[in-house]
Amino acid sequence: MATEDARYRQSSQYRLWSFTPSQLLDLREKTNALAHAQISSRLRTSDPPVDPLPAFLTPAEELHVLNHFTLELLRAAPYCNLPTDIQATAAIFLRRFYLTNSVMTYPPHELIKTCLFFGCKAEGYFIRVQKIAGIFPNTTGEMILAAEYVLCQGIRFAFDVRHPFRALEGTVMELRRMGDFDDDRINRAHTRTREILKFSPLVTDAYFHYTPSQIMYAALAISDEELVQRMMREAFAGQGEAVKDKIWGVIQNCKAMLEKEPPEKMTSYWTDPECTKAIKTVRRKLAKCRDPDRVDLVALQKARREQAAQKPKAKGPANPDEDIFGNVNIGERESKRRRVAQKGEDPFGPPL
Repeated sequence: MATEDARYRQSSQYRLWSFTPSQLLDLREKTNALAHAQISSRLRTSDPPVDPLPAFLTPAEELHVLNHFTLELLRAAPYCNLPTDIQATAAIFLRRFYLTNSVMTYPPHELIKTCLFFGCKAEGYFIRVQKIAGIFPNTTGEMILAAEYVLCQGIRFAFDVRHPFRALEGTVMELRRMGDFDDDRINRAHTRTREILKFSPLVTDAYFHYTPSQIMYAALAISDEELVQRMMREAFAGQGEAVKDKIWGVIQNCKAMLEKEPPEKMTSYWTDPECTKAIKTVRRKLAKCRDPDRVDLVALQKARREQAAQKPKAKGPANPDEDIFGNVNIGERESKRRRVAQKGEDPFGPPL
């Protein structure tokens, strides 16, 4: 039987969406450069042409915008009464999409709505599109659906997202079975760790760098490091200190990443004047360097449909059977059918 690690390595999350920090940085820089070139060309050929060209966002500024709209998505999701897994899936879809697409190309304030709706689909949770549209001002169901196929392309049709929540529940059960710690301590760590997992990994790059179990242990180490040490001793008993130290180093690196975005930021971010000022500055810059062809996704989708409808359909052969059977005598074939029908014979032969 394959181990849990072997099964995870076969998942699309590992094969398509796992990167080293340098790979992730390089990919974001390439995405930014490509968007810069494409939008520059469209602005120059627009009517009237834009000259001089505006200042474009840097990769760091794009990441700042992405983090802001990830927070917007997490703030809107509870109003839909969506389960935790779906909120997390929608956030990861958004971050995956903007890894190979620029916020200058596709408007993130539209994509967060589509991510919420499609996150429900991916997790098998039924919700009417109008319910999500009703949460956001000046939004229709058509606007949410307009970006759905674009989103699927952007995430490479990889709809499976592995989260650390189930790993946390299993770890809590194991800690209780061991009996080394009282239930109150485990319950406090459980509650705090779940709060961290619902926020910190979703607004960082943790899902791109670490496995769900590593993220879970890192969050648990923030809550109560001694509990993680006990689980490590149990898991690596008899395997030597070198292996355990290697895994512990990975968990510590993930822990440092999660600590940069504590759950309390979900409340403080919206009232922090420095955060508000910084995002307003970047969004004003973004408004000037947007892709003019993709500002209105509904109009873009309609134009593509009309273009597809206007394409001439290929004409089929006058006699399709000739492509398969060659030059056949239609009259002879029809006479055989009539003879079989008159005799009442089964065209497929007598019963066995």
